[in-house]
Amino acid sequence: MKTILKEKNFVLMIIAFVIYMGSCSSQDNSDADKTATDKELPKEEIKPDKNDVSFLPKPTNGKTWTIQPKVSNEFNYEEGKASNKFYNHWNDRFFNEWTGPGITRYTPSQSSVVGGELVFKANIVDNTILTGCVTSKSKVSYPLYMEVRVKLSASVLSSAVWMLSEDSTEEIDNLEAFGDKSNDYFSKRLHLSHHVFIRDPFKDYQPTGPETWYADGKGTIWSDNYHNYGVLWEDPWHLSYYVDGILVRETPVNEIDPENYTNGAGLTKPMHLIISAAAQSWRENQGVDFLNDPTVTNEEKTVMRVDWIRVYKPE
Repeated sequence: MKTILKEKNFVLMIIAFVIYMGSCSSQDNSDADKTATDKELPKEEIKPDKNDVSFLPKPTNGKTWTIQPKVSNEFNYEEGKASNKFYNHWNDRFFNEWTGPGITRYTPSQSSVVGGELVFKANIVDNTILTGCVTSKSKVSYPLYMEVRVKLSASVLSSAVWMLSEDSTEEIDNLEAFGDKSNDYFSKRLHLSHHVFIRDPFKDYQPTGPETWYADGKGTIWSDNYHNYGVLWEDPWHLSYYVDGILVRETPVNEIDPENYTNGAGLTKPMHLIISAAAQSWRENQGVDFLNDPTVTNEEKTVMRVDWIRVYKPE
């Protein structure tokens, strides 16, 4: 009898063990089967739907905001810049022979396409700052919405995305920012502005009010994370700026061209798209020494990353 009881107890133990292991195995498999989408990603890794521009004003006449392939780029080239597809629509330099402001020298050696991103780094060579710049071969015209997803460099160099006419007389600055975290003013602000020029004799107008330096009121340091920066160029007299899908600035009509440099036309000329980093000369007047600044001599601080650039038109 005792033998039989022992055998029954042993069998019950085996059954209990199997049930326990089965339940553990099921839990382990459940965890293993979870995909990246089941887990909460860091904010900077969450990438928006490329067609999500529902925050924009709806186009009239039944049109929709449609991506323009020739002037948009996801930078998803397995071969990096070795891919011919990159050069089909983009220059690895400025669109003309200009090499950058002040001691900046735009050079292809400072730009790369890695991991689905356009990446710029800066180096100091012979008292110049070598940086990256890419420009669109095609030009764009209003009405359009241009948006980029960027992680600014954490340096005193500018991280910029802008548009400029072929004759360099009309300019729209979607993004101009300085990510050096030691500067409490610039690290928390984005310059959202535009220019109109007369080239001979040279004259330059841009709005200069504090509203052109946007801060979100939350103390956001823009170089900490990726953000979406957009500009809506509706017509010659209307520019609206968006950050992460939120309208943050509308340029008053009377600030587009108050000096009449465009002879009453406003912003009308087709423009190239430009993504660049630069040592801007006016910062030297503030005491910035680019050649010795620790955020420039440390190459990693100069890294600017562009996830994508997208241009939409109502079609």
